[in-house]
Amino acid sequence: MSRAQTIWTMAGLYAALTFATGVLMGAARILLIAPLAGPIAAVMLELPIMLALSWLICGWIMDRPWAFRRLLDRAAMGVAAFALMMALEMGMALLVFGQSPAAVLKGLAAPAGVLGLAGQAAFAMLPMAWRPPVVIRVQDTERRAAYPAAWPRPED
Repeated sequence: MSRAQTIWTMAGLYAALTFATGVLMGAARILLIAPLAGPIAAVMLELPIMLALSWLICGWIMDRPWAFRRLLDRAAMGVAAFALMMALEMGMALLVFGQSPAAVLKGLAAPAGVLGLAGQAAFAMLPMAWRPPVVIRVQDTERRAAYPAAWPRPED
């Protein structure tokens, strides 16, 4: 696989797993929390949980032996995952909920939508915050030998 294909694979996994988690969390937010607490409070309750789950998903992906560890590659993964996430969100709004693109954009401009968008921006930055383990384990030495392109060189 080329570097671009690997980055898009990482981004696709990250976006798809986080989106699936978000669909479940969003259903609970809309059906259970928002009627009681309101939309802004519901998003404020959901956001830290989603970011924590996104961090775990990101770490799981970055622990794959073929995952690139360079900061620029992780930034590219975050940008690509954000683009995929926005496409998934728009597709679900259009196809599942029958909303128009204008209605989706209007929803993003509402206070709860702005909070959600800020959370998605944070989701995009999580891969850059991830750090490889400080202690190189034997397993990591084997991974480095099997996937040399994924590991930073001293000059990176």
